[in-house]
Amino acid sequence: MDRIAGAAHDMASQNAPIKAVKGWVVSLFVQAISSCSIEQDRMDAVAWLATAREFLGNDGWSTASKAKKIYALTDSRRLAKGVFRSVSQAYRSYKNADMPLAVKIAIPVTLSAGAILGGPSVGIAGFGSAIGMPILLVIFLGAAGITSVLEAVLSNSEARNYVSIVAYMIAKDEILRRSSHEMRKAMSEEIMSPRRQECRSGDSEVQTMLFRMNPYDFEKHVMSFFQDAGLLAWATKKSNDAGVDGFARHSNGLIVVQCKRNAEENGVGRPTIQQFKGVVEENSAWRGYIVTTSYFTDEAVKSASKNASVILIDRGKLLEWHRSGIDATQYN
Repeated sequence: MDRIAGAAHDMASQNAPIKAVKGWVVSLFVQAISSCSIEQDRMDAVAWLATAREFLGNDGWSTASKAKKIYALTDSRRLAKGVFRSVSQAYRSYKNADMPLAVKIAIPVTLSAGAILGGPSVGIAGFGSAIGMPILLVIFLGAAGITSVLEAVLSNSEARNYVSIVAYMIAKDEILRRSSHEMRKAMSEEIMSPRRQECRSGDSEVQTMLFRMNPYDFEKHVMSFFQDAGLLAWATKKSNDAGVDGFARHSNGLIVVQCKRNAEENGVGRPTIQQFKGVVEENSAWRGYIVTTSYFTDEAVKSASKNASVILIDRGKLLEWHRSGIDATQYN
């Protein structure tokens, strides 16, 4: 027992400096982004980090592949010249930072290209460069660390809110711009941030809560699961012929979501699936989710099975989301 306790203590002692290094790296990015004098630079940085977070959250890619894809996001805009340079300068000054000696000793080893990538720097600019160093730091932070950066930046009163970030990415991001003009218009009008409704645990309590929600709250609630999975996600108040209530950006493409807050006995039928499949195909969406509080008829299930991009979430699966979150295997 003493040996086990000692091993646990040693592990905690080894992890403490790394945890402190991550906290320090988060502060570097927050300070660099928040200090941008030009709002466009701040928006570029937030959008870049949001997209990088999606890449890092993709378990199907190796660390080296993620590094290459994140590097490909970077260009010579003011983002790289401003925020990235600021982060690099702050990193190089770590010896003068106010932190424990153990943390200072851990920084150069922990944040080396070899330690982060497990090998060569796979074409990333040299260690410590204006672009290469921040990319290595982003990979070191991982999806959870980037989330901490985004939360800190977006909580700043001087930063634009989440809705503005979504609107900006709709206009600038290649994945979101692949959809039709009508779809881009639908996804950008009356944007609503995802918001999870608080509820006691237990299927019956959750089900009661879902039926009591108004349609807009239900849509925001559903989209919160995509946001919690690390995706840029939002709902829209604007009613549109496309029948899409929510959107999410995944590194593999656009996700469209239709929400059906039906009574238990009011199943979703084949016509709804047929129409939605057309929306998915016409806009080259990567995935299309139909989420309902009821069930899907046999004809609806059969129709959806003919298109691998369409995913049906009935009441049972929705309750499972509340217990465990979105099934990551659906992203493969």
